[in-house]
Amino acid sequence: MKMTIVLDSEDPQGIKNALKITRLLHLEYAGTAGYGQREAFGKIEFIKTLRKFMRESVKHLNDDDSDQVKDINDLTSLRNAKRFADRIFMGER
Repeated sequence: MKMTIVLDSEDPQGIKNALKITRLLHLEYAGTAGYGQREAFGKIEFIKTLRKFMRESVKHLNDDDSDQVKDINDLTSLRNAKRFADRIFMGER
């Protein structure tokens, strides 16, 4: 299969969507990030990401219209962590 992706520099959402599609195709056809490769980031970025996860979780907990975090026990649920991790690894930082 051959595919061409055309990017419009004036369409930031289109660029984000193209990245999502490319990552999905890479995972589907290459399987992983590649042999001996992995995604990596520094300690400061990791700390910032953890803080963002905590802030978003508390925001969902306090939002009556959100069904992401229903009570205090949901803050540490696998489902809540997976939802956030999926967004980070799909490029939605």
